[in-house]
Amino acid sequence: MFRVMIVDDEPLVRLALGTIIPWRDLECEVVAEAADGREAWERIATDQDIDLMIIDMSMPVMDANALLSKMKEANLTNAPLSIVLSAHSDFDFVRKAFLLGALDYIMKANLDPEHIIPVIHKAVRKLKENAASSWRTDPYNDSDRKQREIWLRGLFREKDYFYSLNLTQDDSFQRWVSQYANSQHVIVSILPDERLDNIEHLSNIIRQGLESLKIPFQLIQIKEDEHALLLCFESRDSYLNVRARVIELLDSLCNTVKNFLNVTLSVGVADSCTDWKIWHSRYIQARHLACLRFSEGPGRVYYPESVSVDVGPPIAPWDYRDMMQLIEKGDTQWQQKLLAGLKQLNELSKMTLESSLPVYEELIWNIGAWLHAQAMNWNQVLETRRRPYEIVEQFMFREDLHAWIEQLVVLLADVLHSEKQREDYSQRLVERVKRYIEQNYCNPITLGQVSEWAQVTESHLSKQFVKETGEHFIEHVTKLRINEAARLIESDMRMYEIALKVGYENPEHFSRVFKKYRGMSPQKYRDAYAWKKK
Repeated sequence: MFRVMIVDDEPLVRLALGTIIPWRDLECEVVAEAADGREAWERIATDQDIDLMIIDMSMPVMDANALLSKMKEANLTNAPLSIVLSAHSDFDFVRKAFLLGALDYIMKANLDPEHIIPVIHKAVRKLKENAASSWRTDPYNDSDRKQREIWLRGLFREKDYFYSLNLTQDDSFQRWVSQYANSQHVIVSILPDERLDNIEHLSNIIRQGLESLKIPFQLIQIKEDEHALLLCFESRDSYLNVRARVIELLDSLCNTVKNFLNVTLSVGVADSCTDWKIWHSRYIQARHLACLRFSEGPGRVYYPESVSVDVGPPIAPWDYRDMMQLIEKGDTQWQQKLLAGLKQLNELSKMTLESSLPVYEELIWNIGAWLHAQAMNWNQVLETRRRPYEIVEQFMFREDLHAWIEQLVVLLADVLHSEKQREDYSQRLVERVKRYIEQNYCNPITLGQVSEWAQVTESHLSKQFVKETGEHFIEHVTKLRINEAARLIESDMRMYEIALKVGYENPEHFSRVFKKYRGMSPQKYRDAYAWKKK
């Protein structure tokens, strides 16, 4: 029997949990209760005989997260698994609880056997896995674990790492790696799609998500922003079976990270292998696939058979000399050349930043040469002392890199022209756009559509529009529509006709937007107008 402690400051909740759940049928026994986290900690620290705790999130003296934090800091030999009880308003606390090691949570509104028993089943399965001391639970001491992490990191990252080991004097490596014999290995590269302040949180979430599944694994942090995952399967498992299990595992993992850290992952999955000596080449393949996020977008899992990886750098399709000449002349047509060039680069698919770098480095080099010819330097264009080549290498996604390049070229044009010229151009651009909106707001209209018409990018138009008008594009369009609607309401037109007239196909949506801006529904507005006329 697994020993359970219920921790809640409400006696009725402790009584209910102790009586309505068939604990013995679940191979559990409630052996202790506590009214707050401090009381629970005293029992755990003294006896260390509790296997599972059910903890209320909000308690006096010491709440659930304080207790979990204390247990984590103490690094107990036999730390219990924890399930937290949460109210709807406690979601932020629940997320922190997961980061501190909680296994799962139960909503207090669902304290009935139907909702509780599946969670207890999950905990019991986890306790049994821990008791079995499988290879993934690391039965060796801490120094052994760290040594194996060094070996794995070396085998993944360095082609000839195996030959650098002095195997004649120490056979521990051979004994360790022998456990992978007669198995299929799948190596996975995991990249978070944004910079994280604390990568350890991501490691904990990934590890907890993997441990809930019955697939042996090793997780290793390769770099600050990358994890590698080694999955092992039975050699007799078919290719289709292995692939199905990998897909299920990674889908679950990505959803878990998204739910609790609000971060998407880009994941590359290498071809399976049976020889640990080719782990390096499989890791390189997995990482290359994950890095396809640069051109294909974030939050995806890339498999070898679904993406054909291009070999070698692409040929630059963009001749930007015309653009540079137009900038020098002060001809605003340079913006069309810029947009056309970036559009051509966007058409290069299945590219990583690494394979695309020659294109962008050539562009940066030519801009630098042009600046030098104009007796200028990068310090007059960039607000940072970092070299432009270093900046380019930091981008995860092509969309962001292109936005930076656009900004760079705009700054380059700025340094050649006076402040008045820059303001005149921005004002002319926004005025043209405002006239276009006034002529077309009654039809479906978007920022992307207008930016394409104006021959500028969405990001540039959005920034200039806010700068010149003090309001966002969609807000400006909405105000025009509502003002015109208010004028038409004073006529005899029907409401649905007015909605269509000002660009709203859905009358209910029109009514909600009108009320938001005018403080009353369209019908009440019409009634008020009629009353004033009397």
